[in-house]
Amino acid sequence: MKFLLIGNGFIAPRHKEAIKIIGGEIRGIVDVDRGENKWKETIRETDADCVVILTPNDLHYEMIKLASDCKKTVLCEKPMAIKSEHLKSLATKPNVFSVLQLRYHPDVKKIKSRIEKDKKNEIEMDISVFRDEDYYSGWKGKRERSGGILFNLGVHYFDLFLYLFGDARKAELENLDERTGTGVIEGDNYFCRFRVSTGAKRENQRRVFKINGEQYNFSSKDNLSFENLHQFVYRDLLEGKGIGPKEALRSVELIEKLYQSYEK
Repeated sequence: MKFLLIGNGFIAPRHKEAIKIIGGEIRGIVDVDRGENKWKETIRETDADCVVILTPNDLHYEMIKLASDCKKTVLCEKPMAIKSEHLKSLATKPNVFSVLQLRYHPDVKKIKSRIEKDKKNEIEMDISVFRDEDYYSGWKGKRERSGGILFNLGVHYFDLFLYLFGDARKAELENLDERTGTGVIEGDNYFCRFRVSTGAKRENQRRVFKINGEQYNFSSKDNLSFENLHQFVYRDLLEGKGIGPKEALRSVELIEKLYQSYEK
């Protein structure tokens, strides 16, 4: 399979490594140093089978749409979009997939087997990582570009939460600032209190789900991508499988609901 990468920033090495593992070929890389709109021309002209989108979050929708219209398979870093209306418009697009690699974590099958469907599951979600000032000086620190902390950091964990426990009937954001969001999510068989924060010390980072008293830490590394889960996303891609717009929409709608509950 031949790939075109749009974006060559922090996350790009994880994708290059995964492409190498599956025996893929990178046919080109487009970055901002080649011009702000170079990606449009390159997508139209490339002979790559798949366009991989690794750009700031606010650019994802437009890039997905063009690549899909050009009959390319599309793999987009999370979140696929920061507006649910955009994902709804992509729902009928074939071969469009999101990178939500946490679903491939080895603990996920274990958790699924232990969820008690006939009782109310008590869950604490603590996603606390370290991010320095450089993080906030770039596009990730601008909510209009990143979608804010719940999208840029939280979407992996909200997606996994819904995948494990099902859709929420209640979602409330209790506190929010640039670096931390806390609140509650409630469904038919669960109650969850969550914290998503970039204020942890580097030596105390954690990505923890505590489920009925049992704790699962998905990573204590500087970035989730260092868990090398991208390769599993690409293996599924080769088989035409992955997380499409309809499935990705669930976590986007949940995050929108959380923001709306706080901003009333």
